[in-house]
Amino acid sequence: MKKLKKIIKNGIFLIFFAFFVPFFSILAINEWVLSEAVFDNEISVCGVDLSGLTLDKAKDKLEKAEKEEEGEYSLTLTFGDKKWVYEERDFSITSGIHTVLDEMYKYKSLSGKSKTRLIKKIKEMGFDSDVAVRYSLTHIEDKLDEIAKEIDLAPVNATAVFNSATSRFEVREDRKGREIDREKLYDDIVNMTSHGESGEIKIKTKDVKAEYKSEDIKKALKKQGEYSTSFSQSSADRKSNIKIASQQLCGVEIMPGEEFSFNEVVGRRTKENGYKEAKIIKDGVFVQGVGGGVCQVSTTLYNALLLSGIEVTEAHKHSLPVSYVPPAMDAMVSFGSADLKFINDTPLPIYISSQASGDRLTIKIYGLTKDDDTTIKLRSEIVREIIPEKDKIIKDTEGKYSDKIMFKGEYLKVKNAKNGYEARSYMDIYKDGVLSTTKEIRHAIYDAQCGIIYEGVDDLPEGMTLPKNM
Repeated sequence: MKKLKKIIKNGIFLIFFAFFVPFFSILAINEWVLSEAVFDNEISVCGVDLSGLTLDKAKDKLEKAEKEEEGEYSLTLTFGDKKWVYEERDFSITSGIHTVLDEMYKYKSLSGKSKTRLIKKIKEMGFDSDVAVRYSLTHIEDKLDEIAKEIDLAPVNATAVFNSATSRFEVREDRKGREIDREKLYDDIVNMTSHGESGEIKIKTKDVKAEYKSEDIKKALKKQGEYSTSFSQSSADRKSNIKIASQQLCGVEIMPGEEFSFNEVVGRRTKENGYKEAKIIKDGVFVQGVGGGVCQVSTTLYNALLLSGIEVTEAHKHSLPVSYVPPAMDAMVSFGSADLKFINDTPLPIYISSQASGDRLTIKIYGLTKDDDTTIKLRSEIVREIIPEKDKIIKDTEGKYSDKIMFKGEYLKVKNAKNGYEARSYMDIYKDGVLSTTKEIRHAIYDAQCGIIYEGVDDLPEGMTLPKNM
């Protein structure tokens, strides 16, 4: 058995020696032969003569030639009088020279069809610097972004501006913009740098059209709704507040998809913003407060919006009835808590004009908010009146009315009772003059207001009597 194993081992060794050793010897000899082989005469790459050189010496000579040329490459981009210059340090450089050499070198050990195919391949690769050295502009997208910042111009949409002198909107023309032809510039840079060519590229631009042209805005300047309220009975300070808020609204443009907020447009009602104290409703009673009268502006706008067919997304009623609109037709606002909002869901801008002239506030809505054959009418219906409780008697402990009442049993009525209401408001929609649809806008309840009477607080002096009609 041991003898058999020895014979097998010796046999395997002999087989290995007989077949593999000659094979590796041939490879080694072939590699040695090739390494000592030289290029044919009249062989050059990138203008460097390689005739009679071995592969290693050819590579060394080309690398030396490459180093001598470093720093000479540059790329210049121009647009008008603007210029961007990129030097060698702005590029990553790759070389295909060694690949070319290797392919050329294989040529010496081939024959027949293989040699023919390789010749064709080498010709396709070429032997010039266009193929041998490639320059790639690093962070090219970032560089194009920087160039675009200096060249690109955003288009300007046509728009409408309210002229207070003529009480009309005037159309301002659109202006086209421009942007670099990014795709072409990218291709131009790649084509030039990939062939290792220094040079200059003129940047091309494309026109950018405005989204909204003057003819679009002219279409949008079609009046869709108008509503007016009177403030003739208001105090001077309340009138002033109405005019300030009205001015903030006038000429407002609401773009497609944009949400309008009354509070954002009009701003805070503060003394710093010019508002004065006038009557407001707070906790169910009328009191003095900064900005009194602004709710009349929001209410007037609210009704103009409804008449224009615009869906109001936020609106609030007062707790008490107001005199300038029928019940269930008001829109109370309070900065930070109650707003008037809507969204422009049309394809063109919506415009608002608001003018407080004389003793009337008039607000108009322009846009493409309803069809030409559509007319909208609003109406209010009182469901029931709410009778107030008996008058409230307040002791005049602060002497607020001491010039009129002093003694117990003396009374002064400072506020009359007012009925409250349960009311509903409706929108009647007409198509070509025929009633098509009726929609309920709001079901609202307004509190009744009891009368307020003040009574004197002093005891009546002995022997003194009050008149019987007190």
